[in-house]
Amino acid sequence: MNKLTSFKPLTQWLILLSAILLPFLIIRTFPGFHHVYDLGVFRQWAEAWEMGWQSLYVNCETCNYPLLGSYVSGGWMASIDLKNVARVINRFRYYLAIVDGLNVLAIWFILTRLQIKNAPLWAGVIGLLPSSWIGSSVWGQIDGIGQFLILLFFVLLIIFNAGQRTVGTYFFFLAIAGVLLFLMLLTKQLIYFSMIGLGVILMTNIILYSRSLRNIALSILTVSIFVVFPLFAVDAVLQIKEPYISHLHYVLATGSQHGDIVSSLGLNIWSLFDLNILDSSHLPLRVGGFTLGSVSPYSAGIFLFLVFNASILALFVRDVCRQRTASLHGLNTQQLLSALMYFAMVNTTFNLTLTGTHERYLFHFFPFIIIVFLGWQKRSSLIVSLVGALLYGGYLYGYLGGFIHRESQSVVQSATIVHLLLFVYLFIFWVRNSTNYNVDVVRV
Repeated sequence: MNKLTSFKPLTQWLILLSAILLPFLIIRTFPGFHHVYDLGVFRQWAEAWEMGWQSLYVNCETCNYPLLGSYVSGGWMASIDLKNVARVINRFRYYLAIVDGLNVLAIWFILTRLQIKNAPLWAGVIGLLPSSWIGSSVWGQIDGIGQFLILLFFVLLIIFNAGQRTVGTYFFFLAIAGVLLFLMLLTKQLIYFSMIGLGVILMTNIILYSRSLRNIALSILTVSIFVVFPLFAVDAVLQIKEPYISHLHYVLATGSQHGDIVSSLGLNIWSLFDLNILDSSHLPLRVGGFTLGSVSPYSAGIFLFLVFNASILALFVRDVCRQRTASLHGLNTQQLLSALMYFAMVNTTFNLTLTGTHERYLFHFFPFIIIVFLGWQKRSSLIVSLVGALLYGGYLYGYLGGFIHRESQSVVQSATIVHLLLFVYLFIFWVRNSTNYNVDVVRV
């Protein structure tokens, strides 16, 4: 990657600017290239918002995102003239494109603070990849907003672990981390899998910094206060149907049954078996004409998800222990890169193992794995990740363009095999190379 140092600074900044502007250009040039159904649902939610947000989950049967997710979709649309369909759709997608641009800038900041060479260039490359914008602003979905919160979380980790830290600074860090987790909780169900990884990473930072059971317990309590109390405050002003005790309870109970089918064009391993991807995931698993008793894709998927995540958690803990320096409290550069690797792999495991996944669900994977290999300076692994991101972006383009649909099971299977091989490659690489990186163990 040293050859890339020949890129002049102006060229690198132009690539970064191109990444920020590209979604706007695509939306402007191809106004009809979006997901009609999702945007139509958001317009329905906008009408419910006009009736009053406190009664949103009473008046709107289809509102199945938590409150913040409902606001940044239907709530924002309600501020536009809903009668002009083309205007509301384009303006909504331009607003999502602004978020995509902010994500590019957040990636640039992370790369810079991790001391990765040519940070503007690589932030621009990540932003230009189709996998970074087809599933968000061009599609018309709000996952870019969840991505922004995730990136802010990592920005917070980097800033805290780099600076001079007093007791007040530490608890301020915990409070902001709690607020970010609360906002993620209220955004969209997809981000909950990412929150598993972020929770583990935050707990690791707490343990490495606090170094006593009393301080660890106090730290966990602080984070919990800023996650739980705001949720109680939100639920207190919302009208919620009986017997639900929270709007999150309602959302999860009525709008999160995606796992009941084998796949909704998501790239999970169950599409490779003798099943129609639209079949119930609770039916016995069939392999070559034989059924495996009471084993279903749904139950087997949960089991494999737990096994895979226990494995990558063990690798993350191993990295943290091997890269620890007694004189440094908190996370160093190596540990932060391992944290990013762990986070990316969590997003891969649930996509491959759990039933009912959708085609967009790898949105929170590729930017982070690319950052990891830039930091570890592994050229071949970086190339593999970039190729994977391009293929995944092509898959999303094929779906959004109407070339891939629910009858295209062979295409879904082919894309699944590619990403399964990518996961195996990444896992083996991590097992073999956790102590063979080209980055000094220093404070960020």
